[in-house]
Formats: sequence, structure tokens, C-alpha cells
Amino acid sequence: MGATGAAIGSVSIAGCASGDSKGNKNEAVNKKVEKNLPKDRKIGKKVHLSNTEKYWAERYQANVVVDKWFREKLGVPIQTKPVEITVLTSREDKGDFDLTTYNWCADNGDPDGIIVNRFHKDGSENDYGFNNKKYNKVAMEQRRETDQKKRQELVFECQKILGEQRPENQYLYNVYPYTYNNERIKKDSIVVTVTGLRNIWNYTQIEPNNDDGKTIVTNNWDPSDQLNPLHINGIGPSRNWTPIRFMHDFLIRPDKNQKPTPWAAKDYEWKDKTTLNVNLKSGMTFHDGKPVTADDVTYTFNLILETEPPAYTNNVVSVVKSVKKTGNLSVQFKLEEPYAPFLSTTLGLTPILPKHYWTKLLKKMGNEKTPWKVSIGNKNPIIASGPFKWGTWDQGSKFEMPAFKEHSFAAPKIDKRVQKPLSTRDAELETMKNGDYDLLDYWHGSPSSLKETVNKTKHLTLIQNSDDCRQACWMNTEHQPFDDVAFRQAANALIMSAQEIIINEVYDGFGNKAASPINKTLKFWHNPDTPWFKDGVKGAVEILKDAGYVWDEQGSLYYPKGKTSN
Repeated sequence: MGATGAAIGSVSIAGCASGDSKGNKNEAVNKKVEKNLPKDRKIGKKVHLSNTEKYWAERYQANVVVDKWFREKLGVPIQTKPVEITVLTSREDKGDFDLTTYNWCADNGDPDGIIVNRFHKDGSENDYGFNNKKYNKVAMEQRRETDQKKRQELVFECQKILGEQRPENQYLYNVYPYTYNNERIKKDSIVVTVTGLRNIWNYTQIEPNNDDGKTIVTNNWDPSDQLNPLHINGIGPSRNWTPIRFMHDFLIRPDKNQKPTPWAAKDYEWKDKTTLNVNLKSGMTFHDGKPVTADDVTYTFNLILETEPPAYTNNVVSVVKSVKKTGNLSVQFKLEEPYAPFLSTTLGLTPILPKHYWTKLLKKMGNEKTPWKVSIGNKNPIIASGPFKWGTWDQGSKFEMPAFKEHSFAAPKIDKRVQKPLSTRDAELETMKNGDYDLLDYWHGSPSSLKETVNKTKHLTLIQNSDDCRQACWMNTEHQPFDDVAFRQAANALIMSAQEIIINEVYDGFGNKAASPINKTLKFWHNPDTPWFKDGVKGAVEILKDAGYVWDEQGSLYYPKGKTSN
């Protein structure tokens, strides 16, 4: 890293590199062993929260591999603790974990949702307490920089700092297989984006081959459990965000190449760096027949500004100074300061809510000041203006979304979308094979099993793509020993050397090596020189030794002198 390493101060930068990991290659590992170490310096048991094996076998197995290496190769007693996904996300939100592994993506192709939301000290998704003064400064600078090239340099700098500080250690960049029923869906109508087949372009353009293809039945990863578009878990996990995005319209949507493109907006014009004029398309209506107007747009944004839902802290509340109606179909946004990702992560992630419906709903539920707490369900369904509308929701088993045939410019060619999650991946595969599913929005089972099944089944076609996400392990930087950057660097050396096993043996080769939170599919924003720590176990041991860690004769790791276990 050269001079870059000086920013870390006294922390070891031995073995910091960029490029592919080559693992440990069985090189000799010389640990510093001491006798009669005080018990209060011994690193105690740490818990790695994981989804269950039934939920997602590959990710769970990857955690088992990594945690075993921590125990056997570094002497750190980390145990894999599988929990139901709702328990995992709840504990993650509360910061109640030592380590947790998850999948996370960019927001509409813009890095700001990762750079700020996940890693800035005030980020809405920074559940692990990462707080680096230099990083916080650069992270906010990149969102204010409207010159794309200069912003790219700042985003690269953010990745460099994260590479050095290592609050996140990536397992891989995702490569996913999907499949659809070619007897019911016309091949030429399929649209694949970074989210595979579960994108609005695909669902509005799919053409059925026959009557059976008019209702598309798919899986949904796991059951939707939060469909309030103002709730943080409504716009976060894709099990919820996918149906919410399909039922709502947005002023901007990312196109097939992730470029922010007018959707409900007819056009827009920047008057200056902090003033944006937007004109809406005419003829749009909500699902109940009422027209979509500027009043609904201003109502939506003012509701968020006034009540400050946690989900919109970073991309609306801290960004928008005011929004006002300038005509029946035109609005003007005033920003607090220049905000480069405004089109993608504000207008592209804020659904247009019908003023007439939400005003009554909030009053009825008594949630005028906490709209994100409204319980959305069959008694209080979503009414919006998107290409699909609310049908019936049997939570845990099925959610039917009829096509909104009256949509003025994106009416689906199918009649209905039905998401029907099943309890196991084997059941999903058998259902697809038997023709009871029409396509897979997700596949979290064995990639090779899906590929093998498709090859043997004439009515199935395989789709394979790389998304803009990564599987990664986050460390709670407010818990020992993960509060020590040297320990996190050592963990990175260990995990980087495990990537080959994780990708090739656990994920059957469906994955790409990863070193940065910004996936390489985001070509303009991905820093290929993001630092990582090499030499596997040997590199990890050297980093720990340099930082003062020692081992006892049984191979257990102890904190440096002066630091004891809490």
C-alpha cells in the first residue's frame, strides 16, 4: 500500500495487498506462545449469528467453515449460531451480535446506500457501530460531489479506508442461477437485470405463451413479513421490497443497465445544484381510480420530512430541504446541499403515496406521527399506482398481486403475479419441475442441483447472472475483539484465504472473489485496488503478533497486555 498504510498508524499492514488471494499454502505459522497468562486476557466465546441451514444452506455452511478456521487456526472460540431470519434481522437491527453474515446490495446501482447507510457513523444500516473520522468525512463528501469523476475518486477512497479498517469481510460476489417455464413464457420477452428475473421490466414485459402463462407463480425467498413502504424492513429485505416496488410508482426507476430513468416523471431539470424541477406524466391513476397529481408527491415527501421514518433518514430527511407544488403535475425540490445520488436513491427509492388514502389511514390507526408503524394487511391494504396492485395476502403462504391493467404506461401483459414461498429449497425445485411454479425469483439452494434439473427438464430454461450484491461477514466494532482494527485485519486475511473453498466447494463455483463492498458489476464505482490482507493464516498470525496478541500452550488467543476481556 505504500504511503497509504501510514494512515493506519501503529496497526500492522504486513501482507496488505490487492488482487486474488492465494491462501496459506501450508507455510509454517509461528505463534507467540506464553505460559501462565492471566485468565482475564483470554478471548472468550463469541457468537456468529447465521441463518439456518434450511433457510440458505450455502451461506450457513460458509459460516461454519470460517468459524471453524477461527477456532482451529487462530484460537478464537467463535461459534456459529443459526437462528430464524426474522430473529437474525431483529438482533442485527439492535446491534445484538458479535458477527453476522448477510447479503447486501447497492441502491439502484448507486454506491451511496452502501457508503453512507452501511458504514457512516450515522448510517441507517450501520448496526455494528463502525465509526472512523476520516471515513465519515469522505463518505459525506462523495454524496455532495456532483462531478462524476471527482465523486468516483472519493468513492474509491472510501473503499480504500474500508479495506484497511475491515468492518466487513466479503465471502464472495454473487452469481445466481434462475429458471423459468419456457412453455408458458415467451423466451424473447424475458428481461434480465442485476436482480435476475425479479425486476419490474421483466414482470411488465413478460408475454404468456398461453392461458397458463397469464398467471405467474413464483417463490419469494421467504414469506413477506412487512409491507409498509415507510418501514425500514419494508424497503430493506427483498422479500418485502420486491412486492412494494411492484405496487408503487416512483418518479425515477433504474433502467435495465441501472441508469436512473424517468418513470412517473415525464422529465426533470436541475435549475441549479440544489434545485430540481420535476414534471409528472399525465393520465396516471391510483388503483382506486383517483388521479396521481403533484399533491400526492408533495404529501409523500412532506410526510417523511415531518415524521422522519428511520428508513428514509439518509436519503430524504437529511437531504431534502423542501418540496412544493408548482403546478397540477409539477413539483420543485430544494436540497440542503448538493446530493449526487438524488435521482437514484431519493426519487428512485421513495414511493408515491396517495394523499387521500394515507391521510385517512393514519388518522384511523392513530399513527399520524409514526406512519411506519401502520400495520399493512388485508384490512389496511396498499393502494398505490404501480403496475401491480394488492390482491390477497396470506402471510407465510401466499401473496396475490393482480396486474393493474389501467396503468397508463406500464400495464403488465400478464394477469397476475403470485408469490408463494415454500419451506425448503428442495420443495421449490420440485414445484418448478412439476410446473406449479412458472419462474424462480430467487434460488438459494444448490446452484448445481438447479442447473442439473434444468438440463433434464425440457420445459425449463436456465438464466445465470451476476448481481450488484455481496455475501459478507460484519463484525460488531463495539464488541471485543472486533473493536481492534488489527484483529479485523487478521480476520480478513483468514477469510480471504477461505474464499476459494467457499466459492468452489460451498457455492459450487457460483461466485466471484471479492475484496470491496462495492461489487465489480458496478464497474464505474468499484475500486479494484481495495486493500485486503494476504497470506491466510500465516498473515493473520503475523498481524496479531505485531499487535501484541499471544497464545497459550493449548492454542487459545489472548489480548495484548493492558487489555482484558469484558
